[in-house]
Amino acid sequence: MFYAFDVETMPNSSKIDSLPEPEIKFGNLKDPIKIEEKKAEARAEQIEKMALNPLYGRICAAVFVAPGRDGELESVRFAAGDDDEEEALLISKCFRVLSADSARIVTWNGIGFDFPFLFKRALILGVQLNGVPVLSYWCKRYSTGAHIDLMQVWGNWNSQQYAKLDDVAVVVAEDHKIEIDYRLFPELIKLPEGREKILDYCEQDVRLTYRIFQKLNGFLF
Repeated sequence: MFYAFDVETMPNSSKIDSLPEPEIKFGNLKDPIKIEEKKAEARAEQIEKMALNPLYGRICAAVFVAPGRDGELESVRFAAGDDDEEEALLISKCFRVLSADSARIVTWNGIGFDFPFLFKRALILGVQLNGVPVLSYWCKRYSTGAHIDLMQVWGNWNSQQYAKLDDVAVVVAEDHKIEIDYRLFPELIKLPEGREKILDYCEQDVRLTYRIFQKLNGFLF
């Protein structure tokens, strides 16, 4: 069975003090106040980018979508707060889906982001694979086997031709992403209604991915 899959990530608050000192070019700047402002800006930008690095970020949501018995798309949604134990449980639940013998995965940039982030966080947190094939199995270039990365397929495996999910979805699936400020994830994830907002955002991405897959299947692969 084909599942579309996506994760959402956020900064890991426990790792802020572990960040290296940001590289800052002061040029001829000598004003102490402006220097401190520049340092603060660089640090804030560094913290914002933590969500993109498995060393300093964590997974806060993951969604799988696949056709149900009636053919309509159904979702499986997992969320976790800013806590190692919750994140490890989320990853374990993802691995249960990935361990299914018939599981084939469809993503948008899963090779470049989602799968490496998932497996590296599993390594860091000590989550066992338990029958799940290792990362390299899911990240084979030019493959349309166990994992189809639609961004790679759409861009003909050429980074200069890669497109954003929303750009392709608007034309191919006649729909678009939900707008959300990902910088709010650390606050949203603290409350049930906030988690639902993140999961809704993630699920829409996954549904768009699956619908694009349905359109591309038989034409581009």
